[in-house]
Amino acid sequence: MNIFTIFWLLLKMFYQLLCSSFSLLTFIFNVFWLTCNLASAGIPWVLVCLLIVCVASKFVKLKSPDDKQFLRLLTIAGQGLYPEDLSFWPIAHRGAGYDAPENSKAALKKCITRGYRNVLLDGGLTSCGEIVIVNRLTLEKANLSGSIALHTLESLKKVNIAELHPMGYEKKKRHNKHFEPEYVYTLKELLDFLEEQRLTVFLLISDNSSLMLQSLKKSIKENPLFTQRIVLITKSPITIYQLRKLFPELICGLWTEKSLSLALLKTSTLITSIYGAFFRNIIAPVIGISVVFVSKEEFNLHIAELWRNVGVRPIVYNVNSPNEKRYFQKTMKTQYLTDSLRSEPHLLMKA
Repeated sequence: MNIFTIFWLLLKMFYQLLCSSFSLLTFIFNVFWLTCNLASAGIPWVLVCLLIVCVASKFVKLKSPDDKQFLRLLTIAGQGLYPEDLSFWPIAHRGAGYDAPENSKAALKKCITRGYRNVLLDGGLTSCGEIVIVNRLTLEKANLSGSIALHTLESLKKVNIAELHPMGYEKKKRHNKHFEPEYVYTLKELLDFLEEQRLTVFLLISDNSSLMLQSLKKSIKENPLFTQRIVLITKSPITIYQLRKLFPELICGLWTEKSLSLALLKTSTLITSIYGAFFRNIIAPVIGISVVFVSKEEFNLHIAELWRNVGVRPIVYNVNSPNEKRYFQKTMKTQYLTDSLRSEPHLLMKA
């Protein structure tokens, strides 16, 4: 092959590159022209942007776990399916923190004894990188200020969470009212506990830092029981996406705050609707969540139907009144988060 042939081939490749570049620029210009025409025809730019985001989301979408897989978690102890089994409806918030020391193993055992197998616990990360089962408000009661991340595991192990409950251990009188002294425990200790107990835990993570993410990845890798018995709940869609990308079998849920607490959403019902639609139709399908926690003040049959249409099971928080519980069981047919299992309607009727 002589030098003229090589030069001709290079010139031909350069020409094809120019043609491809011109075609790409033409395509981008046509898309921009179409967008401008749609906008000039009266379609708001916001809707055009949402349309583009919807199309783009299809390329990064994660597959959600099968709903039957999640339902098996909810009925892990062989309980009947709703609405026949009344113990299906409530999820004990912090192990029913009004009835027993919140987030304690004593609370978990009390739930199991009563026949309730679904609980929500709080998880946080210590300064030494250990995931512990405790809530920041619990630490404040123990005169430990600041977030969980400011304290070491050693210092938290000294906190007697039973002592902080109204019916717990009384240090001054040196006798037990209802519960033995109990201390903050780790996620590893919780998983060891779950090996012997038929219980499903919704683990609410408030810390979405990179350190927490790394600790969660490590825990999931080292203990397969994590994906079999725990539903991870967080406010951060990014955290869910990063974890489910590595562990597709992990069942996750999104915790939504009251939108009315955001000043921007008070200005217009249209903005509120767009905000809700964005989470339901774009965020939820992309990250592949199975459940969403919604405030009872913002929940209704329409909202429930919208979430179910995208394959997400809604759960209402926090419901403590017997009449409210009966309403969500009979009318809304929706599970709810409760601080007390003593106020369950069927228990009160038996009494």
